[in-house]
Order: sequence, then structure tokens, then C-alpha cells
Amino acid sequence: KSAFKEIFLEGDKLWVFGSRADLTALGGDIDLYIETQTEDFDTAYSMKKKFWTTLQRLLGEQKIDIIVLRKNTKPMLIHEVAQSTGVRLL
Repeated sequence: KSAFKEIFLEGDKLWVFGSRADLTALGGDIDLYIETQTEDFDTAYSMKKKFWTTLQRLLGEQKIDIIVLRKNTKPMLIHEVAQSTGVRLL
């Protein structure tokens, strides 16, 4: 959570979804969904890349998928599923 807060904007939101959101499931990759107030694609991509790199350093080599929804961007089905089935962390 602290890595997220250091990289993303105040008010940005973080969910874990997929197998890691199910406490009865074992293993699997880490699927993260982020809603950011950032509108700019390059800025959002840079934050996502920095967050992924930080998580790799902190957690060791893991398969981590990160989906980002920028402000004023129309949500796609994957965004809606991640939010509705995930567990909000921040």
C-alpha cells in the first residue's frame, strides 16, 4: 500500500481481483486494478510501470498484471469486472 501511495495520486484507488481476491484459492498471479485521477496516458503508463517495478523488487519475481483506468476514460468490461469482483485495498 505504501508503494502505491508513493507513486499514485491522492484519491487514486486500488483493488486486487482474480484468484488473489479469493481467500480460498491458492497461488495464481497478482491482478491489480487501479483508478487514477490522471487523464494523460503517458503519465498513467509511467506510474503503472514504476509501481510494477517496485512490486517486483519488494515481492520478488511475481506475475503481476495491472489494469489502469484513467479519469474521463470510458470503462471497458475488464474494468467493470475487476471493480465488481475485486477487493478494494485503497
